[in-house]
Amino acid sequence: MKFSKSELEIIDQYAAQTKAETLAGMKEAVPVIEDLLTKAITENAIRKLERIPEPECSQFVAATKAKFVAERGNSIRNRLAAAKAQEPIMLGHDLSGKERFRLETRHMITLEVQKDCFVGLKGERFRFYLSDESYRNAKYSEQEGEIKIKSHAAVVAGKLYPDKKSKQQER
Repeated sequence: MKFSKSELEIIDQYAAQTKAETLAGMKEAVPVIEDLLTKAITENAIRKLERIPEPECSQFVAATKAKFVAERGNSIRNRLAAAKAQEPIMLGHDLSGKERFRLETRHMITLEVQKDCFVGLKGERFRFYLSDESYRNAKYSEQEGEIKIKSHAAVVAGKLYPDKKSKQQER
């Protein structure tokens, strides 16, 4: 017997240990459901479940519940958490750190270390707030192949002004 996605969602909401308990929960809800479409979907799911014999029905309800639990376990929130866990940790200065508000601070850069050097080990990522002189040193390290500057923003009184990419770079 074929169930629609909406019917399966309703079954998941009212899933119980036995066919009788599941059907009782669904039948109890039908009179109070105001949305006509939801009411019709619930009634169709009830009719279909009533046609399935008891041991098979309980197994079907349990399998449906397990499927939805597995899908909820793979929610966008969980996938984002997993992606963040795989993303390398940003070291160096905090995004709202006190270094950002120093008078001599003119640049914020994020960089990735290309080869082991005084900054760190290959593959590490850093954020730094720098003075003009320190920024020149960072550019020199980039020319030497020690680091790769991933992004740059001008800093004025603690406010960040990211560099704009030219139209040609975006293509």
